Amino acid sequence: MTDTTNIERRNPNKNRQGGTWCVLAVVLLNISVLPVASKAEPVRPVSIYVIDGDTLDIEGQRFRLVGYDTPESYHAKCDFELALGNAAAKRVRDLLASGQLLDLVILPGRDRYDRGLARFSIGGKNLAEILIGEGLARAYQGGRRQSWC
Repeated sequence: MTDTTNIERRNPNKNRQGGTWCVLAVVLLNISVLPVASKAEPVRPVSIYVIDGDTLDIEGQRFRLVGYDTPESYHAKCDFELALGNAAAKRVRDLLASGQLLDLVILPGRDRYDRGLARFSIGGKNLAEILIGEGLARAYQGGRRQSWC
């Protein structure tokens, strides 16, 4: 007959609770690590729906892309904002269709509309830099946004 007390003493990976702490540690680790991606993850273009120039829906999850602001294309306050917002959204769609590598980095937290926060790169270049450089967006780090009208 085998003495289980001796087996437990010889197995340093098992504790008195039968491994409960080990399982709990793994679960807590996964919860805290998953929302914070340490590297970009490739994304398939067919899984992306462009809401506007700074908001994407990726496989049913909505993301606010950080670092820039584009004009609204749904609730525009003037014709100029609507036209520029539509141009920004079209540019994002064109970039998605370009065949370049698409990378998504999910950041911790959510915005006030409960969207996930993320950085998005196309061909290794941050989408924020592309749109700002083309005059379709402004740098934005939170707070009150400037009017486009």
